[in-house]
Amino acid sequence: MNQTEQVLRSLIGASLFGLPAEYPADADWNAVLAEAQAQTVVSLVGNCVPEAYRGAWKIPIEQNKAHFMRALYEQTNLTALLRGAEIPFVILKGTAAAIYYPTPANRTMGDVDILVSDGFFDAAFSLLSANGYTFEQDYGDGRDYSFEKDGVIFELHRRYSDEGHDIEPYLREGIDHARTHTLYGFSFPALPKAANGLVLLDHIRHHLFGGLGLRQILDFMMFVASEPDEKVFERDFLPLFEEAKLGTLAKVIAKTCKRYFGLPVSAAWCETADDKTCEELLETVFSSGNFGRKDPYEYRPMQSFTMGVKKEGFFRTLQKAGVANCKAFQKHRILRPFAWLYQLFRYLGRGIAALFRREKLIADISSGKEKADFFRRLGIE
Repeated sequence: MNQTEQVLRSLIGASLFGLPAEYPADADWNAVLAEAQAQTVVSLVGNCVPEAYRGAWKIPIEQNKAHFMRALYEQTNLTALLRGAEIPFVILKGTAAAIYYPTPANRTMGDVDILVSDGFFDAAFSLLSANGYTFEQDYGDGRDYSFEKDGVIFELHRRYSDEGHDIEPYLREGIDHARTHTLYGFSFPALPKAANGLVLLDHIRHHLFGGLGLRQILDFMMFVASEPDEKVFERDFLPLFEEAKLGTLAKVIAKTCKRYFGLPVSAAWCETADDKTCEELLETVFSSGNFGRKDPYEYRPMQSFTMGVKKEGFFRTLQKAGVANCKAFQKHRILRPFAWLYQLFRYLGRGIAALFRREKLIADISSGKEKADFFRRLGIE
């Protein structure tokens, strides 16, 4: 970690666990703010920034908190709408992760993710469409569908799991045993605790392939910290993660958080995690930023392609990338069979340009292979 990353790491431990904030006298607070913004943790750590440097942080902090409350309010309206139609559902991530933080509104909100029970998706889709929610797009894989209302994006999930890892049976059972949580006077249903933690863990796995940031890591860290009895964690949670083939990932994340962010648990169950892999995980997070803001795969096509083929195969990688990169395929299903061809030509065009930067092309291919090995050590190949 460089100095800026070290300062941000210290601020996180101070904000979440009350640890002493340590930073050098010559810390570049503009650089720390930029890193916090790239990682979407500005509100989370802003209260621990020295007063003399806090001025530049105030506006983004207030904007983050305002968006959190607006999203929570709109989520509450949608909750009432779905409950009124007797559609079983749960909220995923977002506020279902914020419940584990000391100050939930400091956790930056993105989209509102909703998973409905089997057999209720079409009814939910029609209900949203008829009540002022504007359909934006889907991504061609039948997984989730975007709606917008009053500046808030809602992701309505037919299923949560992506093609790379199926945890759907655990979530479907969890909807039947949903727990109601309340934040700032607004209630919403979420999965039972173990299944909720599984989603946060799988969210990390999912974004390792496309831009993992601190926010996803901290969500799972706070979930781990929320269970003070480690025997309960080992008995009720860890076996579920291992059964879902995410046990190694859980151990690496927990050990990384103990070592670098002050996670205040003994967590003997994670001590078998490989130290080098923990270091690589942290390097990946800091080099990427939230959703790949700092190093988007969009600008590293060969690295992305090499990883994608290893994960999902040649054709599926082209097809998914084609849909993701072209709004026409997202909005017009009839065109989607040609998405793979569009992406193939897109890669070819970029590959020709890359030939003039031969070293960069070779480096990206090599990096993709190294990441594939890294994923194997995380148990998520």
